[in-house]
Amino acid sequence: MSDAFTVITDHILLRCGRGPICAHVGDVQSCTMKKHSTYQELRSQVRLGRSKSTASLRLWESVVTLAREGEMQHREKWLMIALDLLTPYFKGWSKELARNWNYEVSDIRSAMIEGLLTAWSSADDGTPPKKLQEIMMSNAFASARSLVNSGSSETCTDSVDIFIPESGHENMPALRPSTIIDVGTVRDPDANERIRGERIGSLLQRMGAMDHATGLHSMLRDGRRDETSAPPIAPAQVGRSWVDGRNLYYRISDLLPQHIGFSKAASTLGLSEAQASRKARDGSLSFRILWAGNTRVVSVKSLMHTLGIQDSIVHPDDVENGASLIRGGQGFNNLVHRDRDRGTS
Repeated sequence: MSDAFTVITDHILLRCGRGPICAHVGDVQSCTMKKHSTYQELRSQVRLGRSKSTASLRLWESVVTLAREGEMQHREKWLMIALDLLTPYFKGWSKELARNWNYEVSDIRSAMIEGLLTAWSSADDGTPPKKLQEIMMSNAFASARSLVNSGSSETCTDSVDIFIPESGHENMPALRPSTIIDVGTVRDPDANERIRGERIGSLLQRMGAMDHATGLHSMLRDGRRDETSAPPIAPAQVGRSWVDGRNLYYRISDLLPQHIGFSKAASTLGLSEAQASRKARDGSLSFRILWAGNTRVVSVKSLMHTLGIQDSIVHPDDVENGASLIRGGQGFNNLVHRDRDRGTS
């Protein structure tokens, strides 16, 4: 009979397929490691529980980071992987507990998964991954013990599928007010959007980085972007998409590399690599780490969040207009005055 452990494993195998999976940074294409295993191979190599395997602990740390700070549409997958990497160490004990207490093993395993999820959701955000693993496993054992000690062997009538959270239930994080302009001085949201895009374009032009942005714009206009990664647009923005039927909006982070080296990430917070490493060990580091072999990297989006930098949504037309104004010699100060007049008139 199917139980919660089997349901989770089957769910992950279905999501990951038979192709290679990257448990380092979440994306095979952007990972510096040359060789990647299938999920089945990866799962067979991981040794958690009481193991002191450095490779397994580093992989667990990356999986925890991806489940907490990865792309929103993929977090549920990495949480299920985290659970699935732990369940092999409960199989023998759950069978023994069921036999000794005359309980259905499926009920005990469901209680364990509930214990794992409860520990995950209630753990402090800064809990180090190794400590989190210990808390989750301890809570799983406690949940199973609590079930058999309750004295009832009734079976839950709900499907074990209820323990698999749906990513659609997650709340999107609230956006901070724009750090580029004072939105309180702009009456028209459309003008606000255009000003923001033009400011970004002017900044990119002054930095000599506009060619990179133009390449991204060409990819968007040619329809070469995976639309699942496109930011959602507000009803007021639909008017800019109905002509060609495409959403061309993108986030500023799309112009940046996906990951940054650990030492560089630490320096943005005024920390040395040694100081950041100590903070990572005691769980007080404000950003999480991904491991690619022996190399530590940090998600740029996660670092932006830590630094309070808004990942603004812009339109290619606005960014290019801002760049062209700088190239034409109008200058940044004139751009500011023109945008102020347009936004408040």
